[in-house]
Amino acid sequence: MHRQARAGDWPIPKLSENPDGDDRYHVVVIGAGIGGLSAAALLAKRGINVLVLEAHYRPGGNCASWRRNIAIGGKKQTFVFDSGVQDISGLGPKGPLRHLLHQIGAEDRIAWRRVRHLYWRDGLRLEGAETPGEFIENLSRQFPSETNAIRSFFAEMAAVYRDMYADAEATGGVPMPPPPDAWMTWPENHPYAYRWLKRPFAAMLDAYFGSDEIKQMLCTLSEYIATTPHALSVEDMAPLFGYYFDGGYYPVGGVGSLGDLLTEIVRENGGTTLLHAKVEKILTEAGRVTGVRLTNGKNFFAPLVIANGDVVAALTELADPALLPSDYAHKLSALRRGPTAMLANLALSTVMPLPARIFIRKNGFEFGIGNPSVLDSSLAPEGCSSVTMLCLLHETDGPQWLVRDRTYAQRKQAFCDRMIGAVADSVFPDIHKHIVYEEIATPATFAAFTAAHGGAIYGAARGGWRPALRSPIPGLLLVGGGTETGAGMEAVVVSGTRAANLIGDVDHTVKSA
Repeated sequence: MHRQARAGDWPIPKLSENPDGDDRYHVVVIGAGIGGLSAAALLAKRGINVLVLEAHYRPGGNCASWRRNIAIGGKKQTFVFDSGVQDISGLGPKGPLRHLLHQIGAEDRIAWRRVRHLYWRDGLRLEGAETPGEFIENLSRQFPSETNAIRSFFAEMAAVYRDMYADAEATGGVPMPPPPDAWMTWPENHPYAYRWLKRPFAAMLDAYFGSDEIKQMLCTLSEYIATTPHALSVEDMAPLFGYYFDGGYYPVGGVGSLGDLLTEIVRENGGTTLLHAKVEKILTEAGRVTGVRLTNGKNFFAPLVIANGDVVAALTELADPALLPSDYAHKLSALRRGPTAMLANLALSTVMPLPARIFIRKNGFEFGIGNPSVLDSSLAPEGCSSVTMLCLLHETDGPQWLVRDRTYAQRKQAFCDRMIGAVADSVFPDIHKHIVYEEIATPATFAAFTAAHGGAIYGAARGGWRPALRSPIPGLLLVGGGTETGAGMEAVVVSGTRAANLIGDVDHTVKSA
């Protein structure tokens, strides 16, 4: 058994007849983040009896929306705020999210709006675009001496991107490493991916550009996954260039619409989702998963458990760490959780005349602004808007925000004021006079609402070891931003899809009750 635990090569159990009893399921999913919900929706659609347990009062994890009733002109008005995820990739023709929605029969159940970008970096203003060609032209106008390099770079990156997703139909709709029998032919069939994927993104930039300014501009989207672009590989960055090739999108109604839809799909297909249901323990017998126990003492039994969330906590606090091989436990103890963030949601008495996504750099201070009301007027009363400002913090900066001491409120207000000031000094000088409401979240807020260690919003830092989906504990699968697929909406959908496909790849027939 120990050899299997080290390799994580335990067999997926055969799932046949529906389990007897209200407390028995084929699969229990811990956490209703997008990774866990993606797996659960696919499994439920395939007839597998699945239970999703979520400690919070709403699904979605870091992809959530909520309503606030705010007084404007003496009358209560409703605004919809988001948790920061407002530019979603993976919806291109071969995108993992597109494939997921197709598999669960839900492609037409969310209306998507294309997100345009605006980049403002120390006074340099660059407009985004809805086609790669238009964006290349915009870049070339800003950096005329780099025009040929820009065209060559984007042609090469487009080829890398195509190679990454070339086999999606054959691999369950997600990028996958080549199977063992394809290693010899993979480089020939995927020459651009073979050339670049494992190399540093900085090396690819250096191969084409001499200007540090354009290199920094082309690293802007790295904030979607990391605070340290110099540590990213081409494999990390290529999916982000999908925003230029295939576009990023906002779901009408707020980003929480996606989590709500996946939850509905689970329930419509016979699955169960319980909110306010916090898991205390992953149960095992003879070293193998048998189910979970909630903090209220209720047990649910299943031969497979999918843990979505903080992978270290899942393996060392919920599961018995004694079941982990020593070398795996050592790597797990050294895993860096990655960035956390400061988030400010603003209600404005106007709609900012700007694109839906703005990236600001001012005197070394960098953050992103979501302005989704220009795409979806239902998020705020007529003539008003909901605006989100999100600033990533390196994981070493997070601990100072976890203790709510007597200076906490003052410090978080000062940070928010700094972001608002940068907006006023760059893209929207009138912002101060239109603010009618502010709501500020810190790493402590993220830690409280997602149970992520240190308030980490991306699961694990890039550039280091991250665990495979199949854990060393037989019966326990891992999904989410802390796993080998990485962080970001598209990546966690990939993790959930892969986990469901691991279960679905087994030759079995699930019978109706």
